[in-house]
Amino acid sequence: MNSHNKQFKRDSARVAFLVCVGFGAEVLCGNIGIACFTP
Repeated sequence: MNSHNKQFKRDSARVAFLVCVGFGAEVLCGNIGIACFTP
């Protein structure tokens, strides 16, 4: 039970990390796009 819980925590941490990275990349790309397209 305990080892399963550790595995679950690690997986949820990985998912949260990927979501944060994806969101950060999207915001960054959006800011770069705005900077490129506005005079």
